[in-house]
Amino acid sequence: MGQVVAPCHVQRFCRRHAACVRGGHGMSDRSAANRRPGGDGMKYLIIGAGVAGVSACQAIREKDAGAELLVLTEEQFPFYTRLRLPDLVAGRIEPAKLVLKDAGWFDRLGIELRLNTRAEAIRPDPLRVIAGSEEFAAEKVLIATGADSFLPPVEGSDLGNVFTLRRMNDALAIRARAAEASRCVIVGGGVLGFEIGEALRSRGLEVTVVEIAERLLPRQTDAGAAGVIRSLMERRGFEVVLGVKPVRFIQSGGEAEAIALSDGRSIAADLFIISAGVKPRVDVATASGIKTRRGIVVDDSLQTSLGGVFAAGDCTEHKGILYGIWRASEEQGRFAGLAMTGERIAYSGTVRSYRLNLLGTTLLTAGMIEPSGN
Repeated sequence: MGQVVAPCHVQRFCRRHAACVRGGHGMSDRSAANRRPGGDGMKYLIIGAGVAGVSACQAIREKDAGAELLVLTEEQFPFYTRLRLPDLVAGRIEPAKLVLKDAGWFDRLGIELRLNTRAEAIRPDPLRVIAGSEEFAAEKVLIATGADSFLPPVEGSDLGNVFTLRRMNDALAIRARAAEASRCVIVGGGVLGFEIGEALRSRGLEVTVVEIAERLLPRQTDAGAAGVIRSLMERRGFEVVLGVKPVRFIQSGGEAEAIALSDGRSIAADLFIISAGVKPRVDVATASGIKTRRGIVVDDSLQTSLGGVFAAGDCTEHKGILYGIWRASEEQGRFAGLAMTGERIAYSGTVRSYRLNLLGTTLLTAGMIEPSGN
């Protein structure tokens, strides 16, 4: 995979937005000072500071003014929108513009935020979260670890100019590489693949999109709509290759110089991006003995198989469904937060919908597309 870069301006950004936290097993002095009135509150711990985790924090604070709230995130940035990462790749915005809730927001709500802190496991009786050499006691825990980019088993995916896009540092690394590249191959013709492709075309790169399915956006469009989108893309200079699998990256000097396809062709480029979907982050749940299938299995109250532990967002599987969309994560986070405070509430699912601005055309989809295209 491409090396993550942290330019000087990003390091300064992190210092400006970093939460003032201390080591130890409880809330920091500053967080305790800002805790809402109401006496000793329940102790909640949220693993993950994305949309699900933040939505849960807001719901908990609404219902439990005296709660102790601790958020652990392995990211170096506070809560930011992933939806605009392609804009960061394009150079249209800088990192600070992506931040939705900075460290000051957490502080004002009396929430302790720990950046660069990776939760590893949850232990019961009493409930506590293990993070390196530290343990954090809690009465209710939410796992909101999100998802990672899915990497298909393609030889050479770990080469230096092969990237995925999931986090802010990924976008910065791609942007840095794109500044010296002229041609990119994107593996995956889904929503994110389109958005990355448009961002790179705006930088002047030639872009080829390779999709294993027989049509573009196979999860969002039928054959007719997909055909219209392909025509739009080709008129804007994209090359589209459908119905083939990536076999391996052809390397030279530790980097990929081409990608070999299942039909015998190879396509040369100096930048490669794999955009083949996501997979739920279930490592904390697995290490804790919590039931997982494709994601962390939750019931209608977003409760996991371990008492006092809930899950929400892209890491979850509810009634066999993995959503992987912002709206579902937001809704699940709120429902989980309310359930953690004792509210009797049932999550019944989220209607899948997407909005994609592509080459001057707005695409709206809702519901589920079957493999046949119906």
